[in-house]
Amino acid sequence: MQQLQALEDVKQSIAEHPLTLLILKTRQCGVCEAVQAKADALLQSQFSNINGIYLYVEDAPESAAEFLAFSSPLLLLFYEGKEVYRAARFILFDELEHILSQYYELLNSPS
Repeated sequence: MQQLQALEDVKQSIAEHPLTLLILKTRQCGVCEAVQAKADALLQSQFSNINGIYLYVEDAPESAAEFLAFSSPLLLLFYEGKEVYRAARFILFDELEHILSQYYELLNSPS
C-alpha cells in the first residue's frame, strides 16, 4: 500500500484507479498498523490490481471531515470513484475479502 500525504493526492488516486482501498489511520494506533499490514498482505496476495493507499489523519486533518472518519482505522473501498464499502474500528477481514473478490471480478470481467 502506498502512503499519501495530502487529501488532494488521495482524491486524485481514487479518480485515477477504478478500484481503490483507502485506509485512514492515526499515529500511535497499534490496531491501525495491524489492519494496514493485513490489508496490504491481502491485496498483494490476491488482489494485485486493486489500488491500495493509506493516509495518516494527522497529515491531512481535513480528510476526517471529507470521509466522515469518526474513529480509526477507517477502511473505505471505492469503485469508479464512489464509496461502496466502509468498515471502521473492527475490521472483519472475511467480509472484506468477499467484497474485494466481488468487485475484483466485476473489474476484470469482459464487458
